[in-house]
Amino acid sequence: MRHIITEIIDHGSAVKEFHIGLQDGGPLPEWLPGSHIVLQFSARDGRTFERHYSLIGMAGQASSYRISVQREVQGKGGSVCLHEEMMVGSVVGVNGPFNSFTLDQLPAELPAALTLLIAGGIGITPLISMAYALNAIGRPFALHYLVRDKGRLILMDELLALPQATVSTHVSQQAGRADLAQLLGRYGAGDSCYACGPATLLQELADVAARLGWPAHAIHIESFGARAQHDDVALTVELSLSQITLQVPPGTSILDALIANDVFVSYDCQRGECGNCYATVLAGQPVHRDVCLTPTMREQGMCTCVSWAAAPGRLLLEL
Repeated sequence: MRHIITEIIDHGSAVKEFHIGLQDGGPLPEWLPGSHIVLQFSARDGRTFERHYSLIGMAGQASSYRISVQREVQGKGGSVCLHEEMMVGSVVGVNGPFNSFTLDQLPAELPAALTLLIAGGIGITPLISMAYALNAIGRPFALHYLVRDKGRLILMDELLALPQATVSTHVSQQAGRADLAQLLGRYGAGDSCYACGPATLLQELADVAARLGWPAHAIHIESFGARAQHDDVALTVELSLSQITLQVPPGTSILDALIANDVFVSYDCQRGECGNCYATVLAGQPVHRDVCLTPTMREQGMCTCVSWAAAPGRLLLEL
């Protein structure tokens, strides 16, 4: 089935909303709050891209999917291609929808339980569908929308139109860093928090939540953004069980290097959120960039999908 872009809406200078439907106008598969699609598209210079984008709006049956894409000049070119080259009628590939960021069933016996949604920048996108779903069942919730500058606030009209929502915004250029402890507050029975944003924000949120007594099962997160840093050094990764040594250049994840060399490893999210790719570290100094491991787990191992190592860049893993 061929999918095309049916509408494009500008949300300020940095974000565009794309509507995607079947070329024949037929119905699309139903989707759930928090779901995403995998979008495949090509640039004029022949480059191909495959990117994950959260679906926005009211979940369910749809004749078109809505996604919002932030233009990232320092990225790998996908968002720039969408912003500068895609137009109404452009053909794209769509896989999904998939739901890896699930809105849990709310406990009916705890009507006073608090539901928090915390968005960092374009991380608002999966939370919009959750906001619609909570509003539809008459569940009050608080949404905290954190952005660098006011121009990054998108879809505010839709959010403010939801009667069950208490929406607050925080613009760091004007007010400095948000006080996450104040946003979360102390945990109460049945409370839940859903957050999406850059990994640095989510790691801080997880640390603050733990200090405030929030159990891990009550914090649900989805991260985005590259973990690689400009000062990363090339790695030598030795595997004690496989008796092989890998050279991993900056910009390639350790997990990808393991897979490319046919090392048997488990993995799922590839964003440092699930811990399935965890490996015990026998030597070397990991630089942790996950948002899921406990301090004890970090003392003994690392997530190979996103984490790195400090200079001189040598790790010995029990794999």
